[in-house]
Amino acid sequence: MLAEIYLGQITNWADPRIKALNKGASIPSTPITVLWRSDSSGDTYAFTRYLSDVSSAFAGQVGSSTTVSFPVGVGARGNSGLASALAGTNGGIAYIAVSYLIANRLPAIGIKNAAGRYVVPNLSAIEAAAAVVHSVPADNQVTIVNPPKRAKSAYPISTFTYAIVPTTAPQGGLLQSFISYALGAGQRFGPSLDFAPLPRNVLAADRATVSRIG
Repeated sequence: MLAEIYLGQITNWADPRIKALNKGASIPSTPITVLWRSDSSGDTYAFTRYLSDVSSAFAGQVGSSTTVSFPVGVGARGNSGLASALAGTNGGIAYIAVSYLIANRLPAIGIKNAAGRYVVPNLSAIEAAAAVVHSVPADNQVTIVNPPKRAKSAYPISTFTYAIVPTTAPQGGLLQSFISYALGAGQRFGPSLDFAPLPRNVLAADRATVSRIG
């Protein structure tokens, strides 16, 4: 359904396919305005990766990347730009980082995961997605988009947040201190913004990587 909206195949909120998923709900006949990130974004990658996983049509026509060419809609720069555009657009739909949804008091829709459940982004659902990671490869590239059906309560468009820094830099000690704080005491600030605590095995891999900064 979401893929069809972003492909321009579903253009009104009163479309019978949307009504069928929201039985009993009063849905006005309002045109859908699709909104997307105009800048390169990891959020765009995660969103399009999910849509490509669940829709062969989307995978073939748009694909997944940090920047893609959506066939319909209007672009806005950054999460703040998307949040502002969505707040001012009747009938709009956008993909926005959860912390911005909270800050701007915007509603979230449930996304169907591999177990067939419609899940909204919240702390426990993001943690459930992260819990599927049992090992971290040497290059630290891990995806938790569209986790397997055994993760029944997982939110399917969850991601890790990456910090990309040089391993050799004059300020290497400062970088080590800052990232180590984020991996340690700083973790306690995440839940209020729906940033889930990192799983133990991911934390171990992160700390090993940080130790190589010199």
